[in-house]
Amino acid sequence: MLRMKVRSSVSQWASLVALGAAGWTGCSHRSAPAPAPPAVAMAPSAVGETPEAPGGTAASVPEVHVNQDCLILRDNLDGVQGISVPGGQTLPSGEEVDPVVCHLESKLTSNHVQSTLVNGTIQRSVVVVQQQQYLLQNPFAQPVVFVVEHSVPDGWTVDSVPQPTAMEGKIATFKLVVQPGQTERLQVAEQHLIPLAPPAGG
Repeated sequence: MLRMKVRSSVSQWASLVALGAAGWTGCSHRSAPAPAPPAVAMAPSAVGETPEAPGGTAASVPEVHVNQDCLILRDNLDGVQGISVPGGQTLPSGEEVDPVVCHLESKLTSNHVQSTLVNGTIQRSVVVVQQQQYLLQNPFAQPVVFVVEHSVPDGWTVDSVPQPTAMEGKIATFKLVVQPGQTERLQVAEQHLIPLAPPAGG
């Protein structure tokens, strides 16, 4: 008889535990849905990088296309059309201008003499360097990619860090990810070599 009572008590205790577990599980389903995980903040990306969404997939980021004069273009580049910016003034030619979104902070020209050894002979050249610094500000509430389409004159080469992400004909393309409300600088340098005639009797 005692053995039967003990067995009955154990059986009742197991039933209570199972009921309690079911009750806890049921409570979790009846409670308010768990909050969504916080958005992953993207660190500022270097020139040429494309921000990634959580999980490593490329995010869909709008592009603002500008040329060497900081005019905002609506052209199609690699299948992506440049977007319009709020507050931009449309020009008769179709481009937009907004000095807050893009303007040239500096434009400098310098030169120096360079000596190189060519086939055992020292050859001197004047190296002319042009530097242009873009100031780019993101007016949107999400990251954007600034695509700078910098026109390179004939006989000149781009000599800056970073190098362009693409070079098609005379257009050097630079890409820079700018976070919402942030401002980034992009410095583009190009150089041109002018060979000097060797001195008479040399």
